[in-house]
Amino acid sequence: MQMKKIQKLQDSIALVRSRLASNARESEKQNRRLQEEKEAIQGHFHTIKTQMNRARACERGQLAKLTLHSNAAIKKLQQLIEKGDYVLRLTEMCRKLETEEEKVLPFYSSSLSAEEQSQEQAAAMEPPTEQLAQAMQDYTALERFWQRYNKALLEQLALEREKAVLAQENAQLRQLLKQYLDGISVSDDTLGQLNPLFIVNQRTNARLPAVPLSEGRVARHAHTVIEAAHIVQHTI
Repeated sequence: MQMKKIQKLQDSIALVRSRLASNARESEKQNRRLQEEKEAIQGHFHTIKTQMNRARACERGQLAKLTLHSNAAIKKLQQLIEKGDYVLRLTEMCRKLETEEEKVLPFYSSSLSAEEQSQEQAAAMEPPTEQLAQAMQDYTALERFWQRYNKALLEQLALEREKAVLAQENAQLRQLLKQYLDGISVSDDTLGQLNPLFIVNQRTNARLPAVPLSEGRVARHAHTVIEAAHIVQHTI
């Protein structure tokens, strides 16, 4: 009886040990699988975190560039506003300096004939084919402005040319005035140079241009001769 109980207990112990070993093996497999899943999840997490950090750095760089471009655009627009205000102030100043004719007729009449004007209008109505012509279509509203600008530019060139001519005449007059002042002043430099006003013994050291004898300044005076017979006839 005692032996049966012992045998039964031993069988129970062996069964429990077998179950423990089986459970230990299964637990080890589960732990190993969980560890692999954990490592895979950690690797995936690190990969996603790295990608997220890269995307965040890229977005930060793009945001910095966008900020710089935005500030540059704001400065450019501010410059355009200031330039527009300056143009408007210049327009007001130029308006005060315009003549009555320019105020009534601000745009000059075209020098083209009627046929040439019709050809120009027909060419303007045609769709542009070249890139430059297409770009010019965007600025057709400024045609009147360019007319006035070209007119002002031509007037400026004419005034500059007239200024050059007047400067040349002024230089010639200054030279003549200098010669005159040198002629009326007496100094060692004046006496050493050719001076038409310095006359000694009715002679001058300057070369004077030859004057024809027929000119009134050097022509000899003609004496009037009347015959005695003519006088006698008219007096007796």
